[in-house]
Amino acid sequence: MYLKNMFKGLFLLIITLLLGNTNLSAQINPMAAQYFQNTYLANPAMAGVNQGIRLNMGYRNQWSNIQGSPRNLSVTADYGGEKVGVGLNFYKDEAGLLTRSKLQATYAYHLPLNNDEGKLHFGISLGLQTNSLNTQNIVGSGNDLSAMRYNDQENILDGDFGMAYSDKKFRIEGSISNLKNQLQIEDNEIADYATFMTAFTYMTQVSDWQVHPKLVYRGVKNFNDILDMGLELRTPDDQLGFMSMYHTNKSMSFGLTYQKLKQWQLLVLYNTPVQALKSYATGTFEIGLQLNAGGIFKGKRK
Repeated sequence: MYLKNMFKGLFLLIITLLLGNTNLSAQINPMAAQYFQNTYLANPAMAGVNQGIRLNMGYRNQWSNIQGSPRNLSVTADYGGEKVGVGLNFYKDEAGLLTRSKLQATYAYHLPLNNDEGKLHFGISLGLQTNSLNTQNIVGSGNDLSAMRYNDQENILDGDFGMAYSDKKFRIEGSISNLKNQLQIEDNEIADYATFMTAFTYMTQVSDWQVHPKLVYRGVKNFNDILDMGLELRTPDDQLGFMSMYHTNKSMSFGLTYQKLKQWQLLVLYNTPVQALKSYATGTFEIGLQLNAGGIFKGKRK
């Protein structure tokens, strides 16, 4: 029994070291809900872009055939008024022995332009990030100083900034993430956070189907920039949606959404593993739920 527990602990430690900074895997393939269902995840300027209260919850299990594999949880709540939007964004990332949690508050301003269709959007998020090590699953000395010191780290104050332009036909947006890390000169070899995101979305109709092609260009610290290309198709009654994205890290995402009377929406998605992991890891499964309080969902879907 002791040997079994020892090997279990050793395996979890190896997985933790291999995954290193868990946010790296999350940023190479982020929560897919950010592309169409919940754009606030990627850009604080999208907080409150639709009037009313909106709640989004998402859960993702990566590489489920590997013990200690990454799991991600996201919860966002945002409210949009006539011009001002506010929001809360919580994200939790677990892999092996490591857990990283981040909670941010967001303020956004949506400025109508003279043509009554176009808008400029600005948003900023500020919050705290915490890192912790699960010492209960370590097989070894309970007084290991390295583990104890890891959990003694102070919370990290960080922020994101985003802006966008949108009208009835298209939206152009850009955001800068993890501002504190990017402004620091030291720790240049850390490859564990997103740096920027730019995106272009075109909204049109084909035979009463809504068609939303999208291009996203993303940066990750000390990793090759990633281009995401895909589209979402929605039925004429806006009840069903189908999305597909190709990522230049040689993975693909496929998703299905079901929307009921614009009050709630369910997302189910699968992401194939990146090329380097295909020989020993399965893909990523993600599920998301969006609730619109009181059925308030004014304006077109963003």
